[in-house]
Amino acid sequence: MPSKRLAVRALSAGAALVTVVALSGCSTIMPLFGLQPTAAPAGSSSTNPPAAAASDSTLQFASVFTDMGSVHPTVDIADQLQLKLDVWTEQKTHDWTPLADKRFSFVIGVYDNRVPAEASFDQKRRVYMSNISVTAKTSTVSGAVETPYKLNTDPLKVTLDPEAMRSEQGLGLLITSPKGGFQLESQQIGVLADDTQGLMLDFAMQVSFETSPLSNTYTTQIVHQYIPVAIFSEAAAAASPTPTPTKTPTPIPAAG
Repeated sequence: MPSKRLAVRALSAGAALVTVVALSGCSTIMPLFGLQPTAAPAGSSSTNPPAAAASDSTLQFASVFTDMGSVHPTVDIADQLQLKLDVWTEQKTHDWTPLADKRFSFVIGVYDNRVPAEASFDQKRRVYMSNISVTAKTSTVSGAVETPYKLNTDPLKVTLDPEAMRSEQGLGLLITSPKGGFQLESQQIGVLADDTQGLMLDFAMQVSFETSPLSNTYTTQIVHQYIPVAIFSEAAAAASPTPTPTKTPTPIPAAG
């Protein structure tokens, strides 16, 4: 893409940063770097985090990821500009116990739906990702919280693409389909406490999107997506290899 002068819209007090997240009944801005939740500004766009659900002593989270082995949430970061997160595992999710080896992979891409998929790339708005943060936090019978997985990095440093396209203006990795995207494979979740019932994966992506194709004018925001994952007790997994998660959702606890 030809080098042009970058004009970045100031979002507030000279900072081009908007956090996108909403929790059931209580909107919050979730932490990207381990900070506590704070109240979200009125009028911000939002994503809906999945729900956790209580069933019995062996399973707390009702999880599409656990049921299907994959999940594919999407969110519009601008008008008809859709960010898609694909998360999957090649393992049997009902074997995910505190001591088991638990691994997941994921892909992030953006689709400009203002134009047909076959339209030339110059007709599509470019979107770059400058930071990817993924944090897993557990839910336990005792109430203790662990963080068995944490990633916080520049995607250009860990991308699997040897020919990854980057912004000439320092906005990070191109993730607009079909030329751009980000993928990580076989990310390991560590050993968990024996009374762990589930965990929540929080994907936080700092992205900058073009206001119009080839404009080189960008808006930057942080987008969160949440993936609940059920964890089964060692005894329950041995006794019943395919337990069924409950379908009755309970809202994720949130500061209100």
